[in-house]
Amino acid sequence: MEIIFKDEKNTLFGSTKLLGIGKRQPDLIYGEQARKLREDAGLSIEELANEFKMKPFDLGRLEEQNQALTDKVYEKYKKKFNVEKDYFFDLDLETLILSAEGHILKSFETGEECREAFEYIQEQYYKAMELNVDKLVIDFSNFKIERGNK
Repeated sequence: MEIIFKDEKNTLFGSTKLLGIGKRQPDLIYGEQARKLREDAGLSIEELANEFKMKPFDLGRLEEQNQALTDKVYEKYKKKFNVEKDYFFDLDLETLILSAEGHILKSFETGEECREAFEYIQEQYYKAMELNVDKLVIDFSNFKIERGNK
């Protein structure tokens, strides 16, 4: 069966494979989360930096996301605030529908919306296979699916 995708920008892509879901990289929110932990505990940058045996400048840079959250520093946050690593990162990694070749076909606000759309597309794909359809057109510019023979 030939599959034709039209992405949300109205660009056509042909494919022989079904698509997947994913995200290019997690959103970086570690600085915002680190600041929230510190402020909720009523600590100044200087106080927390002293406790972590860090320079206040470096802790400030981390909160501004101008310095990476290293494993060593994460362990200090984990011990002090009892948080897991996923607290610092947006791990909802399924906000894009991609072609098998990696083209972004549609982006969603949440992973839940993306997974629902993906499941719907999968249902339509399997129905098309059952009906022995030659061509399936999945249009993400207006989210429409057409089945038909050539």
